[in-house]
Amino acid sequence: MTKVLAFRLWGDYGHFKKHYTTTSPLTFEFPPPPAIIGIISAIIGLDKDSYLKHFKDPASYRLSVKLEHPVKKVRWTQNLIDTKRHFWRIHNRTQIRTEFLKDPAFKIYFYHRDEQIYQTLKENLAAHRSVYTVSLGLSELLADFKFQGELTLNSLENGAWQEIESAIPLSALINDQAIDFGEDKEIFKINYPIHMMPGRVVTRREDLIFERRGQPVTCKINQAYQTETGEKIVFL
Repeated sequence: MTKVLAFRLWGDYGHFKKHYTTTSPLTFEFPPPPAIIGIISAIIGLDKDSYLKHFKDPASYRLSVKLEHPVKKVRWTQNLIDTKRHFWRIHNRTQIRTEFLKDPAFKIYFYHRDEQIYQTLKENLAAHRSVYTVSLGLSELLADFKFQGELTLNSLENGAWQEIESAIPLSALINDQAIDFGEDKEIFKINYPIHMMPGRVVTRREDLIFERRGQPVTCKINQAYQTETGEKIVFL
């Protein structure tokens, strides 16, 4: 892997439900990898019931995500209606307080060793074309995207201090003291689902490190890369 496809993804609102919340849903700060795979599959036209079979081998693809806007959250009450008997007549409704991302924007870096998936995504991104509607977590939260190009990668020195702009798996750090928190950083660690098998069974979770305003995190890390445009990223 020497190249990746890069594209921006943004919308007015987003919601990526945290797995440990129930009656008052909270959202992740950026889309988890399974959600990104779903978005990519929508762009290239993989069916929602079978697209995960193309990603069941974690070694077949790589992806990285970068915050482009500071994390902002809002909460409002959703009025959910019961449609089991009739869609046009309200029999029952439930109000649920839900958390949303406000003005979210991300940059996605992606590679797949399946040439057809890779080239189809490249062509659709370049043409600003998607087979299915792209949304940020919920079907009502429509999203837009813009191709940033096919970028060449160069490996960075393992174990050296680097300013990483993407989200960072905790396991990629060389030790527990490998982060420079500084005085003006807002660095968070949150557990994310990383890999999902067909049947929507999560087989890997990972603590991810990120700066909530989108600033780089200075750390000592293994297996980091620099793009031809100067961005330093880590794959999840």
